[in-house]
Amino acid sequence: MVQETDMSYLFAGLLAVSAVLLAFLPVLRHITLFAVNRVLSATIVLGMLLLAIGAIALVVLAVSNPAYFAPIAAVTAALRIGSPPLLYRKIKDRFEAVRAWGVLRWILLVGFLGLAGFLLVHLILGASAGTSIGALVLSEQLIMALGASALFARFALRARPQERGHLWPVWLAGLLFAIAFLVVAPYAFPGFAIVYGASGFAGWVLGAIVLWRDR
Repeated sequence: MVQETDMSYLFAGLLAVSAVLLAFLPVLRHITLFAVNRVLSATIVLGMLLLAIGAIALVVLAVSNPAYFAPIAAVTAALRIGSPPLLYRKIKDRFEAVRAWGVLRWILLVGFLGLAGFLLVHLILGASAGTSIGALVLSEQLIMALGASALFARFALRARPQERGHLWPVWLAGLLFAIAFLVVAPYAFPGFAIVYGASGFAGWVLGAIVLWRDR
């Protein structure tokens, strides 16, 4: 229980740092760098700030009532479903022009289906205390985090090429948000393990479907 509480506060801390990066660094003074539409940019940033503040409040409340973690689990599930297709798009944008892209695409398909199969077995058999299984679970979560952070990367890349070097706060904040929800949250809020596993399975299957249809 003590370990779960520590992970909960780590989760809240990651969100707080992300919010500071997005809200107070000078890069956000030039809001036109992030999107053509200023209203859309402001809405996205405001939404992320509210999410961070709300999550921190929920962590404090959940010390006395774990039911308050449900909204955070819902956000985590949504990110786990959407991350694999985002990860595939990021990889495609980077390697589509490479001659070996056709082979890499098949490797990705096998990898996506393999991760989906692993999560399905993990759901059926339940959690395991084995070191190798735990390492594989953590690896799957880190891969998911890369997919979620791809959303922020695509957002930041709307800037002009010569200005992208100043966008490191957005990249870092996106990565911290992704790690908070997809890596730390499952250990901070283990009561929603089935939700995490089922949403992860759905996400990898969805990613495989997107990949297959994009052939």
